[in-house]
Amino acid sequence: MNKKNLALAIIMGLSFAKGVFAADPETEREKFDINSISYIQEEDKIELGFDVADYLPEGFDPYKQYVDLNSIEFIEDTDVLNLDIAANLPEGFDAYANPKGIEGINYIDENDTIVLDFNAKEYLPTGFNAYIK
Repeated sequence: MNKKNLALAIIMGLSFAKGVFAADPETEREKFDINSISYIQEEDKIELGFDVADYLPEGFDPYKQYVDLNSIEFIEDTDVLNLDIAANLPEGFDAYANPKGIEGINYIDENDTIVLDFNAKEYLPTGFNAYIK
């Protein structure tokens, strides 16, 4: 039994020592150059099922500019909507004014009740339950 424990301790010690020296930064390493990696670039070929050149005009050059965009005259829109918005606003209205006091702040009161005079149950099927999945 003692021999087995001694052998096991030696094997464990050697494997531990090997693991410690494996992480040693002084070990010799290969010099790595990132430029030595060769990349494979695959060209994407799109198959349309027909020859596009058959539908282009003769002598068509996709890189030639056929229309001079600077020669296009733009028409300025002279029709202006004549809306008098100020006529519909209260007198002395200032959209950028800050409220001057607590009276100038409008808030929604929780006690206000809104009655719609509309009963949705009349338009639902009989036995309808919105909480049933």
